Amino acid sequence: MTTTSPPSPQSNRNKLLLIVLGLITIITLSYLFLSYLDTPEYSQMPEIQSGDRILVIAPHPDDESLAAGGLIKKARDMNATVTVVVMTDGSSAATPEELSQYLEKNNKNSSTEISELRHDEALNALSKLGVNESNIIFLGYPDTGLKALFEDYWDPDKLYTSNTPFNKFDHSHYNFTYQQNATYAGGNVAENLKQIITDFKPTIIITPDGLDEHRDHWATNAFVMYSAAATNFKGKIYTYLVHKGGTKWPSPPNYQPSLNLTPPPELQNFDVNCIENPLTADEEKTKEEAINSYGLPLSLTKGYLKSFIRINELFATPQPVNVQFINDNNFSKTGMPSSSFEDVRYDYNTKTIKTSDEMSSVGVARDDNNFYIIISAAHDINRELVYRYHFRFLEDGQFKRLDVKVQNGTAEYEKKSVNSVEVEINATVEVQGGMLVLKLPLNVFKNSSFLMMNTDVSDKEGQLMDLSAWRELKLILE
Repeated sequence: MTTTSPPSPQSNRNKLLLIVLGLITIITLSYLFLSYLDTPEYSQMPEIQSGDRILVIAPHPDDESLAAGGLIKKARDMNATVTVVVMTDGSSAATPEELSQYLEKNNKNSSTEISELRHDEALNALSKLGVNESNIIFLGYPDTGLKALFEDYWDPDKLYTSNTPFNKFDHSHYNFTYQQNATYAGGNVAENLKQIITDFKPTIIITPDGLDEHRDHWATNAFVMYSAAATNFKGKIYTYLVHKGGTKWPSPPNYQPSLNLTPPPELQNFDVNCIENPLTADEEKTKEEAINSYGLPLSLTKGYLKSFIRINELFATPQPVNVQFINDNNFSKTGMPSSSFEDVRYDYNTKTIKTSDEMSSVGVARDDNNFYIIISAAHDINRELVYRYHFRFLEDGQFKRLDVKVQNGTAEYEKKSVNSVEVEINATVEVQGGMLVLKLPLNVFKNSSFLMMNTDVSDKEGQLMDLSAWRELKLILE
């Protein structure tokens, strides 16, 4: 009789290892296959021409490479001219402790300023993409401060003072900025962008999307909308996302260079015209090299930054909202007007991605005499919350603004800057079911050639709860 020896422990371990490796392979292939099946088809970005002049706007050093590194490489290979504008000093990328550890670990001078480091990283990254230093513009405005500049600190006699660990100034104090000693005022930012657009004469502008969660990105979108309208820009505008849904996008949030970049799920049914820029292997490789130039942010959020290294890039084309004419302003009966838009974003209170309870959608409408803004809430309107409505409109070549505050059933105009308009007819507000309806006199906008609007909601202590993207409104007055 033959005796069979029991399998050795080493043999068992080898079999177990093979099983585990097999399962990992099956799971990985299944994921890749399902990702391929779930990848929607989008319109292709029009081919870049050698005569194109592309202006890429980045809120911080690295945003240009994350969102459009492949596009920049493609454009330069086609001999198109590319200029990159970096809006802020990037000084909020790390804490003092994180910066100190990074400098020590990488044998860099311990006295290196974070803004200087980020400036040099951007130059290095963009050189890999083929952009000369002479085509890189640093505005030097305060990191995390652009929203405040656009909304509350516009005039030169009311300056914003940064209060971040590396920036306690009310002006740009760097020697590499576009405007030396530029004071922190929203009007200055707009003038800088207007001058750059006028001088560079772009055919294409690449800028952050207004649905981006980061307030600097949100505000950069607003500044670019404003400046493009003020300069009568007639070229193409493409927008990009970098921050959406906390850390849940891009998905998966790590290095997956063989996968497609797809939009955040909550935006796939929005009125967003998504444009895809497929990347060649060389374009993707060069984009990765550019991203690898950003050593400081990579030391803190490597997986997130590298999740933008994919076989494609995504952009969107902004769509204006055509304001509906109505005969019945009882919206609780007729429902939201057709000129409505949702704005799902990362909720600041619950830290979840959702349609806000306070502002699930915003609608606009008009009749012969009035302009209506309707905020629809998921539940009953909370009268104690503060709802604000902001308008910027171009009239006879000059931008004007109108800001309205609503709380406890009362609407009042707010004078935010020297170009705030005075309106003789009072604004009124009423609650219609789960809707808050603000009524303004239509003639405020009767001579406007361009109109943009956004809304936001705060609690009674002033803590921001929700805000919408700025949207261009098409108001046709017969």
